[in-house]
Amino acid sequence: MRFRPHTLVLLAPLAMLAACGSAPPQNGPALPGLEQLQSKVQTGKQPGPIVSSTGNAAIDQRGQRSGPTPALGQASIPGQPALPTHTKGTTSSPVAAKAAEIGRLMVNCDQHLRAWSDAMAQPRTPKNQELVSYTARALGILVAKNRGLLESQAISGAIRNRGIACAALGFVGDFQVTPLLLNAVSSGEEEVVAKALLGLGVLADPNTSMAPILSAVQNLNSSAAVQQNAAFALFQIAIKTHTDTDGTMGTILLHLVHHSDPQVRAQAALSLGLIRSNLALPALTDLLAGDQAIDVRTAAAYALGQIGARASTQPLASALRDPSELVAGAARAALVRIHGRDLGPDAESWIPRVR
Repeated sequence: MRFRPHTLVLLAPLAMLAACGSAPPQNGPALPGLEQLQSKVQTGKQPGPIVSSTGNAAIDQRGQRSGPTPALGQASIPGQPALPTHTKGTTSSPVAAKAAEIGRLMVNCDQHLRAWSDAMAQPRTPKNQELVSYTARALGILVAKNRGLLESQAISGAIRNRGIACAALGFVGDFQVTPLLLNAVSSGEEEVVAKALLGLGVLADPNTSMAPILSAVQNLNSSAAVQQNAAFALFQIAIKTHTDTDGTMGTILLHLVHHSDPQVRAQAALSLGLIRSNLALPALTDLLAGDQAIDVRTAAAYALGQIGARASTQPLASALRDPSELVAGAARAALVRIHGRDLGPDAESWIPRVR
């Protein structure tokens, strides 16, 4: 699944922290000094996580399906076609009946995941946020009603079913499924790993073990879906924890911050700021100074401000000259956060006077 949660185009600073699902809590991270920019910045389209029902039918970063679309399941999502309540003929045995039940459930979950993913891929507006919440609740209700069967499929079903079940179980909101999802992350099967990472991101259990995620990111380095969903999962967990107990999360993020996808780099940079990783200062400074993507430079400036090292004063002051108003504003906000005062938008005002 590409989130899809698997990745974000971060065009508005506050949207960076709210874009992959529900908005952060009222006392969550903020970007001091950048609020005034919000009226000037048009929020762009934000690709969600990678939600693929099969290996060749992933939703691409424009929210368009790139392969054949499977039949849609019965769903309570407005405007979506429903799965017929019966099929031709009759089931010949209890085994066949059970298989049909599992098939309908998988199609239904896949349809709900697609509806949620499509909502996640749209610009964040009040109407869109309502749709995101609605689709997440609808999937949560479906999962709660069929939790036992989904857990069984996540453990021993066919690969496609295991992936869909792992992604869907993230919406149950119960941290008791975390070990099951981590086991799936350790499976080594790309589709299952990617979707289990999506489930972990949606679940956002603060006590999620980082070791299986590190192994998955290193072992499936060439998989875009795994890397994107890992970045999403760590971002969601970092919003909850703001800590990196043993340094493993920082290790994963420092790997992802060099990813070829700017959305992955931006999410990784934000997460490094949220966990205040001092080890990330060189990498974040390089991103701020030289990354071609505005979103990544903005995220790097925000992260440096969160970490709060005075050694970041020089690179942040230089970023005040950035051609992007968003990057320059994020750099100024970071400087204000670090030094507790605002010396204005000119780099020269900061360097000689701040010690």
